[in-house]
Amino acid sequence: MLQLTPKLDEGAKEALYLQLYRYIQGEMIAGRIPADARLPSIRRLAEALGVSRTPVALAYDQLLAEGYVISKPRSGLYTVELDLGNRSQMSDRTSATPSPSRAYHASHTESVRYDFGYGSIDVHHFPWTKWRRLVNQCLLPENNRMLLYGDWQGEAELRRHIAQYLHQTRGVRCTPDQIVIGAGTYHSLDLLFQLIKREVTTLAIEAAVNDGVKSLVEQYPFTCHPLGLQDDGISIHDVIHSGADAVYVTPSHQFPFGMTLSAGKRMKLLKWASEHRAYIIENDYDGEFRYGTRPIPSLQSLDESGRVIYLGTFSRALGPAFRLSYLVLPPSLLDRFWTKQHSYDQLASPILQKALLFFMQSGDFDRHMRKMRTLYHRKHDVLLEALTKHFPKSAKVIGAGSGLHVLLQPVNGMDEVELVQAAEQVGVKVYPTSVYALSPEWSLPATVLLGFGGLAEEEIRTGVGLLAEAFGRGF
Repeated sequence: MLQLTPKLDEGAKEALYLQLYRYIQGEMIAGRIPADARLPSIRRLAEALGVSRTPVALAYDQLLAEGYVISKPRSGLYTVELDLGNRSQMSDRTSATPSPSRAYHASHTESVRYDFGYGSIDVHHFPWTKWRRLVNQCLLPENNRMLLYGDWQGEAELRRHIAQYLHQTRGVRCTPDQIVIGAGTYHSLDLLFQLIKREVTTLAIEAAVNDGVKSLVEQYPFTCHPLGLQDDGISIHDVIHSGADAVYVTPSHQFPFGMTLSAGKRMKLLKWASEHRAYIIENDYDGEFRYGTRPIPSLQSLDESGRVIYLGTFSRALGPAFRLSYLVLPPSLLDRFWTKQHSYDQLASPILQKALLFFMQSGDFDRHMRKMRTLYHRKHDVLLEALTKHFPKSAKVIGAGSGLHVLLQPVNGMDEVELVQAAEQVGVKVYPTSVYALSPEWSLPATVLLGFGGLAEEEIRTGVGLLAEAFGRGF
């Protein structure tokens, strides 16, 4: 068996999987790894390097995607013969950073029959004709201002409509002047962190969060205190003993585990924030989609002390490519925004803001949302029916009832990496959950994420059937 001895630096800015990828690629180009050499298994190499299996799996996936290795069924990964006669061209290739594998949806370059990606939506029911007409309207000569810099805070009339929408659907209490429209969730969070970084030294954050949020937090000098997750949301005990100046939560549908913060814990969290003059950052990323029960009011709607900062996005409603998000800021932070205590001078595209305004003014947005809630509710139920049929006793479903994803925890003896790879062998893409944990001890054992928004109902049924076939080999 081939022996690999890369020097991996966990403290480096470059991800571990990229370091490992570059090492194997470089050794192959230099001729130190011959053609048709079998790579160590993911488990064996991870143990030898003293790292988790995830970076090894990602490095192997990158090598496979770029054609450096091939997969032989029931045998493993083997290196291929490289054309070293064009060594200079190959050397140039090594200097380029490969596109990283997505943690939550497939790349458009990947050929996947059934992609249970969380980042996908139902594009087939997008109002293409109406939206094209609205964008064309934005580009008429009389709307030439749309080609220039827009309002720092976002188009005033759009903010008014967003304030009305948030009050009707999420109970948010705010004026249009409190809303700042951003270019996506991470953009809005980055802006917010710039506004609070001078007074926040310790940030209490859910023990598992979106990987993009985790990466963004790491760019700021916050001391992060992980909050344990329970069936009814974050541990309030952990909050009280965190010494935090701010708390980041996804209370309506925790990402990725799906639990809802209970009413009792909501009141305790708000009381704590009021007493300690601490901020609560409420990311309500998919609060509009709740099935079988009425939507749960936002934390912000219960806040009497002005301590909740509300964050939302139109990525689930319209699509992630639009990059439209919003912050609802308390007055003190709004003052900092207007006194330019941040680095931004242009937020979301004025053209997309104007198109969305027209969409809301016409009533088409409300109609679209009603249609999408019904559609996703049906897909959610189809997914649960298929999982119940194919995994009656052999898996646990976590986080059902809202949002556009659930977690699946098979009890077949496979680990997370093996589950993902077994699914790929039958043309199904499911996603790891360990990447969201702040540290390994907060990971769930052998659990994968299944998003259902981008799949048709029959694709969901067929995909789950194939998963059962793939996962059944481990029973």
